[in-house]
Amino acid sequence: MDATPEIQWISEQPDIKYATIDALYRKHHEHKVHSFTEEHRAKHIDWKATKYAEEKIAYGINYFIKVAIDDGLFIHIRIHQHKNQNKFDFYALHEVIKHNNATCVFTEDEPLTYFNY
Repeated sequence: MDATPEIQWISEQPDIKYATIDALYRKHHEHKVHSFTEEHRAKHIDWKATKYAEEKIAYGINYFIKVAIDDGLFIHIRIHQHKNQNKFDFYALHEVIKHNNATCVFTEDEPLTYFNY
Protein backbone atom coordinates (compact mmCIF):
# COMPACT_ATOMS: atom_id res chain seq x y z
CA MET A 1 0.00 0.00 0.00
CA ASP A 2 1.09 3.57 -0.47
CA ALA A 3 2.38 5.16 2.71
CA THR A 4 0.01 7.46 4.58
CA PRO A 5 0.88 10.53 6.67
CA GLU A 6 0.51 8.32 9.78
CA ILE A 7 3.07 5.83 8.42
CA GLN A 8 5.43 8.72 7.60
CA TRP A 9 5.01 9.98 11.17
CA ILE A 10 5.75 6.52 12.62
CA SER A 11 8.87 6.13 10.48
CA GLU A 12 10.15 9.57 11.52
CA GLN A 13 10.02 8.97 15.28
CA PRO A 14 13.52 9.88 16.47
CA ASP A 15 14.20 6.53 18.15
CA ILE A 16 13.10 4.69 14.99
CA LYS A 17 14.97 6.89 12.53
CA TYR A 18 18.22 6.99 14.48
CA ALA A 19 18.18 3.24 15.15
CA THR A 20 17.59 2.61 11.44
CA ILE A 21 20.40 4.92 10.31
CA ASP A 22 22.73 3.38 12.88
CA ALA A 23 21.85 -0.16 11.71
CA LEU A 24 22.42 0.82 8.08
CA TYR A 25 25.74 2.44 8.92
CA ARG A 26 26.89 -0.62 10.91
CA LYS A 27 25.87 -2.94 8.04
CA HIS A 28 27.78 -0.74 5.60
CA HIS A 29 30.94 -1.09 7.65
CA GLU A 30 30.43 -4.86 7.95
CA HIS A 31 29.96 -5.43 4.23
CA LYS A 32 31.15 -2.28 2.42
CA VAL A 33 28.61 -2.74 -0.41
CA HIS A 34 25.51 -0.73 0.44
CA SER A 35 26.07 2.47 -1.56
CA PHE A 36 25.74 4.21 1.80
CA THR A 37 28.79 6.31 2.56
CA GLU A 38 30.03 8.46 5.40
CA GLU A 39 28.91 11.41 3.27
CA HIS A 40 25.33 10.05 3.30
CA ARG A 41 25.46 9.65 7.07
CA ALA A 42 26.86 13.13 7.63
CA LYS A 43 24.36 14.95 5.44
CA HIS A 44 20.66 15.21 6.00
CA ILE A 45 19.23 11.97 4.70
CA ASP A 46 16.06 12.21 2.69
CA TRP A 47 13.45 10.24 4.59
CA LYS A 48 10.18 9.55 2.84
CA ALA A 49 8.03 6.52 3.52
CA THR A 50 6.69 5.36 0.16
CA LYS A 51 5.07 1.95 0.78
CA TYR A 52 4.00 -0.10 3.76
CA ALA A 53 2.34 -3.29 4.91
CA GLU A 54 1.14 -4.25 8.34
CA GLU A 55 0.86 -7.50 10.21
CA LYS A 56 -1.52 -7.68 13.16
CA ILE A 57 -0.19 -10.03 15.81
CA ALA A 58 -1.31 -10.98 19.32
CA TYR A 59 0.95 -8.41 21.00
CA GLY A 60 0.58 -5.48 18.59
CA ILE A 61 1.25 -4.56 14.97
CA ASN A 62 4.34 -5.02 12.83
CA TYR A 63 4.82 -2.36 10.17
CA PHE A 64 6.99 -3.04 7.14
CA ILE A 65 7.92 0.29 5.57
CA LYS A 66 9.84 1.17 2.40
CA VAL A 67 11.73 4.43 2.95
CA ALA A 68 13.43 6.54 0.28
CA ILE A 69 16.77 7.70 1.73
CA ASP A 70 18.33 9.25 -1.37
CA ASP A 71 17.81 9.45 -5.11
CA GLY A 72 16.96 5.89 -6.13
CA LEU A 73 18.03 4.38 -2.77
CA PHE A 74 15.44 2.71 -0.56
CA ILE A 75 15.54 0.72 2.66
CA HIS A 76 12.96 -1.63 4.14
CA ILE A 77 12.41 -1.35 7.87
CA ARG A 78 10.28 -3.26 10.35
CA ILE A 79 8.71 -1.41 13.26
CA HIS A 80 6.67 -2.89 16.07
CA GLN A 81 3.79 -1.09 17.78
CA HIS A 82 2.89 -2.45 21.20
CA LYS A 83 -0.72 -3.56 21.63
CA ASN A 84 -3.02 -0.79 22.87
CA GLN A 85 -0.11 1.66 23.12
CA ASN A 86 1.28 4.46 21.02
CA LYS A 87 4.80 3.06 21.53
CA PHE A 88 6.93 2.03 18.54
CA ASP A 89 10.21 0.09 18.44
CA PHE A 90 12.66 -0.35 15.60
CA TYR A 91 12.80 -4.09 14.97
CA ALA A 92 14.90 -4.74 11.87
CA LEU A 93 16.52 -3.44 8.72
CA HIS A 94 15.93 -5.84 5.84
CA GLU A 95 19.11 -7.36 4.47
CA VAL A 96 19.39 -9.73 1.49
CA ILE A 97 22.16 -11.46 -0.43
CA LYS A 98 22.51 -10.32 -4.05
CA HIS A 99 25.25 -11.67 -6.27
CA ASN A 100 27.04 -13.08 -3.21
CA ASN A 101 26.99 -9.70 -1.45
CA ALA A 102 24.81 -8.59 1.44
CA THR A 103 22.83 -5.40 0.98
CA CYS A 104 20.17 -3.39 2.80
CA VAL A 105 19.63 -0.92 -0.04
CA PHE A 106 16.94 -1.56 -2.62
CA THR A 107 15.58 0.04 -5.77
CA GLU A 108 12.14 1.53 -6.10
CA ASP A 109 11.00 -1.48 -8.14
CA GLU A 110 11.99 -4.09 -5.57
CA PRO A 111 8.89 -5.12 -3.62
CA LEU A 112 8.45 -4.70 0.09
CA THR A 113 8.08 -8.20 1.58
CA TYR A 114 7.83 -9.84 4.97
CA PHE A 115 11.18 -10.22 6.77
CA ASN A 116 12.50 -10.98 10.23
CA TYR A 117 16.00 -9.51 9.91
